[in-house]
Amino acid sequence: MKIEGASAIVTGASRGIGRAVALRLAREGAAVTAMARNQAQLDEVVAEIRGSGGKAIGFMGDIGERAVCDAAIAAAREAHGRVQILVNNAGVGIHKPFAETSDADWAAMIGTNLSGVFYLTRAALRDLTNGGGYVFMVSSLAGSNPIAGLAAYCASKAALDHLSQCLMLEVRQQGVKVSVLAPGSVNTEFGGRPRGDADWMLQPEDVAATIVDLLQARDGAHLSRIEMRPARPQAR
Repeated sequence: MKIEGASAIVTGASRGIGRAVALRLAREGAAVTAMARNQAQLDEVVAEIRGSGGKAIGFMGDIGERAVCDAAIAAAREAHGRVQILVNNAGVGIHKPFAETSDADWAAMIGTNLSGVFYLTRAALRDLTNGGGYVFMVSSLAGSNPIAGLAAYCASKAALDHLSQCLMLEVRQQGVKVSVLAPGSVNTEFGGRPRGDADWMLQPEDVAATIVDLLQARDGAHLSRIEMRPARPQAR
């Protein structure tokens, strides 16, 4: 689909993958609505886009709240017109053994990684199905590869993968593509852990470039799932 002039929403846009995606889409000419919970970081992203001649607004809020998602879609529509690109990137990952995972930990991961995606995507469907569009679900290889100490996170991503496939089957005849991106190790501070030597990892810009590539694919071609891995992972 044509990126230039399209209205795009990117969640978790204040840092990491979301930030890279928001900046790249803006460079390609999209009008970006950047969503995040950190206002200061969000303002920096919007300022960078505008400083480079791009179009962007920021919308602060927690996608785990349905009212926030409804309001975000309304704000994007008012600022940039019908939503055409939705990048569900916001995610929470908490490293804890199963027995030590609290109710609050579970609620945070399921609320953001699954329920928030459901709320926001549902709110956007009226726009997306009225002329076509593209939904990107930033999942993880953890959705199909169990990891000790990440039970809740893995469960949320496995559920997201299936949710995405069901949505794809429902909206494909209405001109909407749904693609799951499942990266492995990405050089971000996801999970609150700073990275050391991270040159071997995927970079946030790799995910952003993949999204642009998919958007530029022929309308008749639909790549519904992309798994991404470092080319030369560290030996264990």
